[in-house]
Amino acid sequence: MEPMNISQLAVRLMLALAVLAWIWSATPAQQLFTGVAGGVLLLVAVKPQSRLAALLDVMAASVLQVHSPMWLPLSAWVIAAHRRYARSVAFLLMPAPFIYAWRADNLFAWWAVLFGVLWLYLGFTLAERTADEEQADLLLPLPDELREQWEQEREAHRQLRYQYQELVGAHRQQMARHQQDRARLQILQTALTTKEPDDLARQILSILRDVTGAPEGALWLYDEYTSSLRLAYATSRQDVVSSVALSPSAQATRLSPSDVGNRLKQAAQSLRENTLTFVLHDEKGIVGAVALFGWQDMNDEALVRERLQQLRDTLCLAIRSAHYLHTLQQENRTLNALYEIGRLSAISSSTEDAAKRFTSVVADLLSAPFVTLYLRNADTGTLQVVASMGEPIRLMEDLPEANAGLAGWIAQRAQPLYLPYTSSEPRLIGYASRRVFASLIGTPLMVLRQPEAVLLAAHPTPGYFREYHLEQLVSTANQFAQVIEVSRLTRSVGLLALTDGLTGLFNRRYMEIRLEEEISRSQRYSRRFSLILIDIDHFKQINDTWGHATGDLVLQGVSRLLAQNLRETELVFRYGGEEFLVILPEAALAQATSVAQRLRDAVERHPFQTVDGSATLHVTFSAGVAEYPTHGADKGTLLAAADQALYLAKQRGRNRVEMLLPAA
Repeated sequence: MEPMNISQLAVRLMLALAVLAWIWSATPAQQLFTGVAGGVLLLVAVKPQSRLAALLDVMAASVLQVHSPMWLPLSAWVIAAHRRYARSVAFLLMPAPFIYAWRADNLFAWWAVLFGVLWLYLGFTLAERTADEEQADLLLPLPDELREQWEQEREAHRQLRYQYQELVGAHRQQMARHQQDRARLQILQTALTTKEPDDLARQILSILRDVTGAPEGALWLYDEYTSSLRLAYATSRQDVVSSVALSPSAQATRLSPSDVGNRLKQAAQSLRENTLTFVLHDEKGIVGAVALFGWQDMNDEALVRERLQQLRDTLCLAIRSAHYLHTLQQENRTLNALYEIGRLSAISSSTEDAAKRFTSVVADLLSAPFVTLYLRNADTGTLQVVASMGEPIRLMEDLPEANAGLAGWIAQRAQPLYLPYTSSEPRLIGYASRRVFASLIGTPLMVLRQPEAVLLAAHPTPGYFREYHLEQLVSTANQFAQVIEVSRLTRSVGLLALTDGLTGLFNRRYMEIRLEEEISRSQRYSRRFSLILIDIDHFKQINDTWGHATGDLVLQGVSRLLAQNLRETELVFRYGGEEFLVILPEAALAQATSVAQRLRDAVERHPFQTVDGSATLHVTFSAGVAEYPTHGADKGTLLAAADQALYLAKQRGRNRVEMLLPAA
């Protein structure tokens, strides 16, 4: 037995109540007619969709309409209830209003006829047959020939309709597959052509929004350093969390996609309504996560998830491939930078020159506009800026516990500093500086296990620096620390070759080099300079009387006094034995003579002790002064003139300074 739907049951109950109300105050004839009609209506409930039910409804509605015009709207309902036989039902109901009009014979009857026709027309229009009905829509039987032809045409129409639906479905599937294939191709091309991870995330999210029709979205990538989902790109960063923390001890291969999805949903609660989250994972573990939102009314969540599921493997492959490619590119750039830094000791003329080249290489490697190198001063022990790209990074200089500011703070702890968001550390970074140095990293340069330098890099974009940037900074810093160590070692070896082992002064070999340079410079700029040739008086007697050890002490003491009483631009050399030579750049003959007298007085007043400390010696020296170009225009002539003046001082009693008269 076919069940009766709710609308049919409600209408029939309403009609039964109307029949009962009418019978209560009607004449016997009216009671007979309405009773028959009500009974017929209730009989239809046995099988409401059959031909018998349609005939009974037509009979009941006709009887009621012939009896009273108030039942005219019932025709429209009967036609709508029997949609399979709508045409036949409509024609069978047409005589009832005319019969009533013929019986009533008044003006109202014509209105009843008009309304009856109107309701029949509406019922006939609304009672269109459904697309999937296959039963005959004629209530009355047809001749066999016509019925067979009608059934053949109906079957042909049904077949055509079925084929059309299949073609439409196949076309939609083909379009969906084409869209998915095109999306996969775009994702893979993006992974191969994009250099930066953030650009890759932006383009992938744009493709996903086109595929799913999402107005807005966000993409997080898994960060293995912090075991969290880091926001790579969002169409609107407002209310979008920048990081979703996962288990601190978990690895990507151990994380469950459902657990990650739950954490992502909790973190995405601040987003708008109708938000769909999807976790990207493969057999290797978690890759990232997607959140799509901004829909006014999302009714196709299952379809969107199905499309994301179809693209999941391609997305994971693209993101991992881009990550590997980016890592390889960064490693190649790091190796090239390390090679360039390793060459600095050979191509740089000084430590300052090497430092400038080094900061330039680091700035290019990190793409950072601000890079500063601090180097410890050997005399004061403080860290000072020796090279900088962009504005020097000077922070925390007002804190007494920080030697040289933030650089001293890093050197004191001898550990790298990683601040992708400087706003999180207002104690280290001043509020004004955070606008310029929004992201900052730094590391000490350890030379012989001592922090001899500090390297800082900053960027104005918050969150710019990542962990691999810090690794690159540490690698380049360690390489340059080796350059500093080699440079100092080379300088020490060079000094050993150019200095005297006993006195620590420059030796005669270096004196000849510097004297040639001074002559060349004076010739180029038409300048003067002077020489002082010094010889210790009676030095052989000191050796013979007190021994060579005491003589060595005297040589060391005289060397120390000469160096202490000269300016930085004035150089003193051990010329040989107990002889010393002083070069005075841009000094005239009279000025050089005054300097020689000052040096002689300093040595004469200084007491020298013997090795055993048993006696105090008073040492003097004789000196000869010569001037360029007055006494010679070349090295040999100038040294000969100074030697002649020294010989003259010894002839005149020693412990004196002499000079030759200018040539006429």
